[in-house]
Amino acid sequence: MALDARWWVPWTAVLGAPVVLLVLLLFVAPGWDRPFGTNDFHFYAVSGTTLAAAVACAVVVASMPSLRETRLVFLGASFMAIAAIFAVHGLGTPGHIHDEVYAELRVSSWLSVMAGALLVVMSVLALPPWLDERMQRLGPVLFGAVAALLAVYVALSVLRPNWLAFLPFRDRGVQLAASAGTLALLGFSAWRYFQAYLFARLPSQWAMVCVLVLLMEVQLSMTFGRFWHYSWWLYHGLYALSFLILFGAWGLEIRRAGSVKVLAEALSMRDAMAQLSRGYSKPIADLVEAIEWKDLYTLGHVRRVATYAVMVGKEIGLSSLDLRNLALGAQMHDVGKLGVPDRILTKPGPLEAAEFEIIKRHARRGYEIAMQVKALRSAAEAIHLHHERFDGTGYPLGLAGDRIPLHARIVSVADAFDAMTSGRVYQKAVTSEEAFAELRRCAGSHFDPAVVEAFARVLSKMDGAAAPGAAAAGRAGASAA
Repeated sequence: MALDARWWVPWTAVLGAPVVLLVLLLFVAPGWDRPFGTNDFHFYAVSGTTLAAAVACAVVVASMPSLRETRLVFLGASFMAIAAIFAVHGLGTPGHIHDEVYAELRVSSWLSVMAGALLVVMSVLALPPWLDERMQRLGPVLFGAVAALLAVYVALSVLRPNWLAFLPFRDRGVQLAASAGTLALLGFSAWRYFQAYLFARLPSQWAMVCVLVLLMEVQLSMTFGRFWHYSWWLYHGLYALSFLILFGAWGLEIRRAGSVKVLAEALSMRDAMAQLSRGYSKPIADLVEAIEWKDLYTLGHVRRVATYAVMVGKEIGLSSLDLRNLALGAQMHDVGKLGVPDRILTKPGPLEAAEFEIIKRHARRGYEIAMQVKALRSAAEAIHLHHERFDGTGYPLGLAGDRIPLHARIVSVADAFDAMTSGRVYQKAVTSEEAFAELRRCAGSHFDPAVVEAFARVLSKMDGAAAPGAAAAGRAGASAA
């Protein structure tokens, strides 16, 4: 998906500002890089970041349906590792649990970013289905093992000062190598989350991009900053800022969805899209579930639409390959709504003009998602054009008649019928007879008459519901967004 320059230019400036500041302090105006801070200030600054990382871990765990959600387990574990290891960095501040400077103070700052980067990259790797299934079974064990190792790390750091003295982090070559590896892991993870954001445009996905970029800048400041000078303190500030951005985005998502579990949606969709890109079809079910949970009123909607669409396709005489593509398009027809705010999707009253324009974008957004995933390209036209009307008054392109692809015309009828019979937050459900009467009334204007008649034959075979003579459905549900 293309990004508007009005969007990416300011964000590039914001995320690039810390690097510019670091270069300024180290090379352009080194006189500005002055000593700063006290031991107490350091302890409390680190403690604040540690607490934020621990809260982030708790929120991720709370959003999980279970500890078998391996991707979320690794993401939560990454925040837990940052919290525990960076806590040792704070506790090692002279004048707190120890009066002297031990290796733990120096080493733990490096290890916190390294461990966090290693675990977060595990949350974005696209695993083959067989390996992913095994990892799911081991999810609780993995999380428990990471927690146990971190507890041992903290205990040894408190009870056995200088036990990390054997690590050669005073060696500049080791520092540069460790920094390069950490930057590579964080950069790869940021790219994968950015790809996810291009698909769904969810705030939590973009927040993760920001967090990972800021952690890269944390690593740079840690590597090149002058100890106890502004350039070194910069990484402490960036560490804290990364979690503030994360909490801000999470707050927006939780507020609009009314549940912390919405945060799991971003990662589950990222993984499903990655696997679809590699040719696996199993993640389609995960995407269908993510689409439906966007609006509790539509639970089961896409599955029913797919069922109706395939039955109509069979009635018309489509080939097996066409039926497969039709089913995929019907299942994914609302994938573009993943980026639409819940407050609009679940609004009980009529939509304002601006809100309807936002809703209309889901057709184009869904098309862009489908075209970026090889496994979905055959469904792209149905996803894109299922809101076109037979008389040319629909959206997004205003196509008419046979210019609208057949799959899109079929999905349009199936979508409208299920919208009317299952109900929405803004309208009550109607009977099958009433819904079909509305379809027939709108045949030739909204819908392809041939598809409507094929659907009539399908309904007759399903339950003998006769379409002719039924009452109109009232509100024009046939044009449901």
